[in-house]
Amino acid sequence: MDIKKRYSSLAEECAKLAEEAILTEALLTPKPGLVDAKDSGAHHDMDIFTFVRSAVSLRTGFQEMFLSGATSEVPENRLLDIIRPIGIRMEQEMFEATKGINTHKGIIFSMGLLLAAFGRKLSEDLYSGDSIPVFTPQDTERIFKIIMEITKGLVTKDFRDLEIKENLTHGEKLYLKYGFTGIRGEAEKGYPVLRDQVLPYLRSLYKQMTYEETLLEILFLLMKHVEDSNIVTRGGMESLSYVRSSAERFLHDGGMGQQNAYGKIAHMNEMFIERNLSPGGAADLLSLAIFIGKLEKIL
Repeated sequence: MDIKKRYSSLAEECAKLAEEAILTEALLTPKPGLVDAKDSGAHHDMDIFTFVRSAVSLRTGFQEMFLSGATSEVPENRLLDIIRPIGIRMEQEMFEATKGINTHKGIIFSMGLLLAAFGRKLSEDLYSGDSIPVFTPQDTERIFKIIMEITKGLVTKDFRDLEIKENLTHGEKLYLKYGFTGIRGEAEKGYPVLRDQVLPYLRSLYKQMTYEETLLEILFLLMKHVEDSNIVTRGGMESLSYVRSSAERFLHDGGMGQQNAYGKIAHMNEMFIERNLSPGGAADLLSLAIFIGKLEKIL
């Protein structure tokens, strides 16, 4: 059987799961500074409906990302050359769906990498089922290793010769000013915050809280640890330290287990809006955590 045909129904399932993870993150309410079902947080140009339109525009591209990993015969360190053009096309489709608003550029990169690595892992295993297999923590660890292979040298390659470049992106400016490697650096290191903080925590937390409380707890854990370039772009390093210490304090006081957790989040939302802060990097990583949590059946 043609290899693409063999993996086509799996690619469809994976893209659906990616879409579900992204929509779940968007609809999770309340989130400080972020778009949710209640308000637009620190964003004046988008709302929850913008996010829904954006998320559903990505499904075909995600299928292709998975299939690229599963069926292309290039070594892992060459896979990025294959999936990057798909990502660029997905960004154009996103902008068409949102009328020019950047809702999911970061997640196209990270979820695309995750799906390509997932496809490669299943093809390595000679997996022939039609439905997504349940993953063990060891399987997940292999995915992170494949992502590290795919992105090896990415930061050096993407950020070279910036001193002579005329029009710099936000990410390039932050790299020059603070040495910030952003989501590229996270990927090249194999998403250590997910691997070492979020997933072990999720596995230990299993079923102790409601689904919504679990996701909010993970969001705050991510906000505490992530070097979020979205925040630094909006408010500099002082803002990053403010967001991280706010999340740390919330978790230290009992997280979602404390009596007035929702009241505290509402107050934090007001403070973040006032300061024009949105922890979008943490939100993107939450989508990945949801996807992997579903794979391992711990969410």
